[in-house]
Amino acid sequence: MALTNEDLQAIANLLDSKMDQKLQPINDRLDAMDNRLDKLESEVSSLRTGQIAMRKELKEVHHTVADTYDLALDAWGRSTENRTWLEALPK
Repeated sequence: MALTNEDLQAIANLLDSKMDQKLQPINDRLDAMDNRLDKLESEVSSLRTGQIAMRKELKEVHHTVADTYDLALDAWGRSTENRTWLEALPK
């Protein structure tokens, strides 16, 4: 007894539906993983943006600290010069 094309088609459809049922939990899990990966990528992108902003702010703080240090060093040098000059004045 040979199988007809209709028989083969019916068997194929049955196998497809059974395979789809068996693979559905895997597909569901892959979909959930894909959603979590999308969320993770979004969070990483946000972190990169925040990191860039923090670098900019850090550079601004660095320049402010450097300027303050230079100003304090200049003031210390002037006070030392003034002290030397005052001590050299005749009494």
